[in-house]
Amino acid sequence: MGLNDYQDYFTLSYDQFITENDVQSSQIHKDVSYEKITSVTRVSLGDGKNFYFKEGKLKLIYISRDTLTKKLWNEFKSITNTSEKRVRSRAGKTANQLIFAAHGITASVTKDEVNFIEIYPPCSLEYYLENIYKEPRPFIR
Repeated sequence: MGLNDYQDYFTLSYDQFITENDVQSSQIHKDVSYEKITSVTRVSLGDGKNFYFKEGKLKLIYISRDTLTKKLWNEFKSITNTSEKRVRSRAGKTANQLIFAAHGITASVTKDEVNFIEIYPPCSLEYYLENIYKEPRPFIR
């Protein structure tokens, strides 16, 4: 699956997503949070893929599997040359999150390693920072 395939999931309702992906009840976790997004249902499809729904709509996809995150990140970087907003990442002291809110993608990177990717409906940078991103606490050794 490519980046467009994941972005297409945002056109599906929760019920359509559950049916199309043959989701079992053990994969559904209700009333969880992701960063600043609260009271959502997380659907875990395995391989580091989590889908967050609120009120029947997909709000965010979180992917953390190494080979998949690197593939999606390389695909995105090959089609865009826009600049990003760089903020601290919860993935580690030297990690940064690169936000491309207008494209609906954020990646946490450490040098050439992609720690995780967030895919969400395109929005303004201000919206992303106010409603999704949560500043990590200081890292302590």
